[in-house]
Amino acid sequence: MKKLLIITMSLLVLTSCEKDFLDTQPESTINDEQLGTSAEANKAIIAGIYSALRSYGLSIPGSHEDYGHKSILVATDMMSNDMLMTKSSWYGSFYNYLGRTQTNSRSKLAWSIYYPQIKTANTVINAIPSDTDDASLKALKGQALALRGYFYFMLARMYGPTYVGNESKLCVPLYTDVSLEGKGRATVAEVYTVIEKDLVESIELLEGFTRANKDGLDQSVAQAFLADVYLEEGKYAQAATFAHEARQGYTLLSEADWNNGFYDISTGGETMWGATITSAQSTFVASFFGHFDNTNDSGYAGGLQIFKNIDVRLYNSIPATDYRKKAFVPAGGNPLYPALPQYANTKFRDPTIDSGDYIYLRSASLYYIEAEGLARSGNEAAAKQVLYDITVTRNPAYTLSTNSGSALINEIILQKRIELWGEGYAWFDMKRLGVGLTRDYVGSNHVAFGKFNYAAGSNNFIFQVPQAEIDANPLIVQSPL
Repeated sequence: MKKLLIITMSLLVLTSCEKDFLDTQPESTINDEQLGTSAEANKAIIAGIYSALRSYGLSIPGSHEDYGHKSILVATDMMSNDMLMTKSSWYGSFYNYLGRTQTNSRSKLAWSIYYPQIKTANTVINAIPSDTDDASLKALKGQALALRGYFYFMLARMYGPTYVGNESKLCVPLYTDVSLEGKGRATVAEVYTVIEKDLVESIELLEGFTRANKDGLDQSVAQAFLADVYLEEGKYAQAATFAHEARQGYTLLSEADWNNGFYDISTGGETMWGATITSAQSTFVASFFGHFDNTNDSGYAGGLQIFKNIDVRLYNSIPATDYRKKAFVPAGGNPLYPALPQYANTKFRDPTIDSGDYIYLRSASLYYIEAEGLARSGNEAAAKQVLYDITVTRNPAYTLSTNSGSALINEIILQKRIELWGEGYAWFDMKRLGVGLTRDYVGSNHVAFGKFNYAAGSNNFIFQVPQAEIDANPLIVQSPL
C-alpha cells in the first residue's frame, strides 16, 4: 500500500534531482485509508503547500529570483509593456525574454514550483471521500482543489496559448492522481475543463468555512480564481458574477493604506490571499522586496540601483488627481528618496527591511474583471458603475465613463494596469487581449537589453517546456521557439 508523507511532503517533493523533479515517492507511517479520515494529517499537507509557495530556492537552487509564487507573478510582469529594469541582473532574463526558452533555467521556475504542489494537492484530493460529512475534511479538500485548479491556470497561461480559438492546441500535462507516470501535453480545452471542475467543486466544499488567516484560501478566493478563469475563457457573464460574489466583505483601501508599501497583508481590507513573512522566514535579498523595493539600500533594487520602473506611457496616462501616481517618481524627483530616478516605483516598500509580507491577491482586481465581464456581456451601464466605484476612490476627480464598445474596454484595462502594476496581471492580459510587446518607440524609457517589439500572437508569449522535463519525459512535445 502506498504510503504518504504528512508534514514535509511539499518540501521533499521539491528536493528531487533535476532530471526527475516530478518523480517522487512520498513515504510516511499513515496509509491511504487513515489519511482519508485524518483532518490533522491533511491540514499539515495543505500547510506544507502554503509554506512552499513562499519558500526560497525550491525550484532553481541558488537563484535569487526563486522565492515562490510571488516571484512568478512579478517575473511575468517584467515581460510586459508596463515595467522595466535599469540594469541587467536578476529578472533580466524575463525582461529580455530569454527566460522562456527550454535551456534557460528560468523556464522551469513556474513548472517546478507548481507541479510538485499539484502532486501534493492530489494526495489530499484523492484521499478524502467526496461524500464525507466531516466539515474539516470538506474544507481541506476544497482548499486542495482550489490550489490545484489555480496552479493549472498559472501553468496553462504560461506554457500554453490563450484559451479562445486555441482549445484544441497543446497546453500542459494533466496529473490528477498520485501516479508517477509521465504524461504528454493535454489540450487547452482538457486543461481548462479540469481547472473549472476543480474550482466549482472547491467553492461548494468551502461554503461556511472560516480560515484562520489570509495565508490560506477560503471560498472568496476560490471564487476570485474562477472569475479570472471565466474571463480567460470568454465566459464574460459568469466572470462578472463570480467577481462580484468574491469581493463581497472586502473594503477598498484608503489613500494612506494604498501608498503604505503593500508589505502587510493585515493593512486595509483588500488583501484576499498572501503570505505572512517573519524575520525568521526572511530570505533577505532573495525576496520580492529585495528586488522591487527601490527605497531599500540593502536590496538589489535600491542598493545596487537595479531599479524597477514604470513605462513612461503608462505613467503619463495617470491623471495628476489620481493618488496612484504618487507611487512613482515624478520629473522633479521625490524629496523623500532623492537617489531615485524619474519613473522609479515607490509603490512597493518594506520598512521592516526583512519581513515584508507577500500579497498574492487583492479584491481590487475583481472590480476590473467584473467591469470587463459586464461590458463584454452587454451590460455597459453596470460596467461603468463598477469601474466608477473603484476609480473614484483613487481619483476623486473621476466621473462616470461616457465610453462604450472597445473604448470602454480599453478604459477598464488601462485602469487595471494602473491599479495592479507589478502585481502579476499585465503580461497575462496582454496575451489574452492580443496586445503585442511594444517597448521600442519614440520617447521610450526602456533600456537597450529589453527595448524591442513582438507582434501579438508571437511564440515568444509562450514559455517552452523546461529542458529537464524534455529529458525526463519522452511524451512531451516542445513548443516552438
